Amino acid sequence: MYYQYKCYIRAADLWRLSMYRTYHSPVGVCNIVFGVSVILLSYRFWDQAGDFVQALLFMACLIIPVIQPLGVYLKAKTQAAVSPQGTELTFQEDGIHVTLGAQYELVPWKRVRNIVREAGMFIVFTDANHGYMLTNRVLGSEKETFYQDVKAKIDTSRK
Repeated sequence: MYYQYKCYIRAADLWRLSMYRTYHSPVGVCNIVFGVSVILLSYRFWDQAGDFVQALLFMACLIIPVIQPLGVYLKAKTQAAVSPQGTELTFQEDGIHVTLGAQYELVPWKRVRNIVREAGMFIVFTDANHGYMLTNRVLGSEKETFYQDVKAKIDTSRK
């Protein structure tokens, strides 16, 4: 097994991951219920409301579909700006060779916890909160064989 990738994390990648995780959780369900409720209430009471209340209703209708994703994107943009870019990941029989500039680390397979497919990317977790994000753009046509090979390596190292 030998795979080598150079990773560049974009704000859009972090935004997609964050939105995916939000809307695949109870918070996302609450967001959808709140958004639909506000739109229905606005539609029902629009004619009876004064100008000020109509402005508030309009702003409330924008919270979930516009303001929240915009806020998430601005946070993702900040995260992408401080994330190390150009990390080179080489997946070999002995583990993951990570190179960033002059820094080098070998992550043996026994330290790799899982590989997860989420929102057009794969995340190779080295612990519960940290991992390496490889987008479909980086993996190209190798994504399925890469996923199967890494999954097999993780399963083998646990035995």
